[in-house]
Amino acid sequence: MEHLPKRSNLPQATVATLKEWISTGMLSEVLPGELQLKNRLGVGRDTLRQALKLLEQEGWLEPALQGQQRRVRIRHSSPPKQTDRGQLPVTFLSPHRIEHRITLLEMEDTQIRLAELGRSLRFLAPDLFHLKHPERQLERLVQAHPSAAWILYITSEPIQRWFAQQGLPTFLYEWPFPNVNLPYVVADWESAAFHAGLQFIRHGHRVIGVFEYAERRPGLMAIEQGLQRALATAGYNARLAVFHDDRSLSAMARSLELAFSAKERPTALVFTRATQVLTCFSWVAARGIRIPKDVSIVSLANDSWFADLYPPLAYYAPNTRTFSRHVAQQVLELVNTGRVTRKSIKIPLEYVAGATIGPVACP
Repeated sequence: MEHLPKRSNLPQATVATLKEWISTGMLSEVLPGELQLKNRLGVGRDTLRQALKLLEQEGWLEPALQGQQRRVRIRHSSPPKQTDRGQLPVTFLSPHRIEHRITLLEMEDTQIRLAELGRSLRFLAPDLFHLKHPERQLERLVQAHPSAAWILYITSEPIQRWFAQQGLPTFLYEWPFPNVNLPYVVADWESAAFHAGLQFIRHGHRVIGVFEYAERRPGLMAIEQGLQRALATAGYNARLAVFHDDRSLSAMARSLELAFSAKERPTALVFTRATQVLTCFSWVAARGIRIPKDVSIVSLANDSWFADLYPPLAYYAPNTRTFSRHVAQQVLELVNTGRVTRKSIKIPLEYVAGATIGPVACP
């Protein structure tokens, strides 16, 4: 998430924003052209040029050369003084600002226990998660933000591997990619998916559809494994259909259309994020499709507004207090010793029974 300059004293605010982008690696050695940069910042040409001139005077940029784009002077943050190391924060690295209520609750114990040690938990959302080779930007990020430990959330495989290779005190608040040896605490999606699949099988369902992010992440692969294990109990004629969602309403609607127009359509649907459920409820209602008479559904995600759905939704919820306690224990051990004793912890999800699972409709 990019932090744009505030409107008071716009040139100075633009300077501050550009310094942050350079420090965190969001801007690399060569700056974009002025047109692209001013559009990205949301400022005028004169404001941008004043800011660039100030950055040049302060030594952040090389002098402008005719016909060439401006170059960044590589700035290495000074290492923290030894007396300050005990106060270094723990940094939560994420592709977006942490605003989800569940995530904040699960990090609550960590924040409280860090505060007792005189430390803080800070959240960073640099624009580097899409990069295939983020190594140089990560080096700058770590130099610009000295930390007692790093918490990675929804990061890419190259980012997980880089932190593992650097030997930095790092904790995963997510499933690790294959052969990434970092400690983690996760919700046990595979077991929850297996349980959901067995419920569908007992009601006669043999084709189950699962809606996932377009990006193949370890947590989603665990969900598929759990569903496939359940389907294996039903014999050779059972199968899993995977539909993709890029977090947009239009993509989710297209995936639902694809699912319901298939020759052998799924009679049971599994959702992996809460907003998919809302889109599904409104989509089927508009087409006169009844839940669970025409289609059964279950959600592996949860949210507070699920209590307002009718019919009551069947879903899985984490034990937030248990999750929060385990995360705090892992992070504090990492901060204090540089390692953790127990590498991986999978927290069982609690099933909340609803009325959205029923028998297969008769043809």
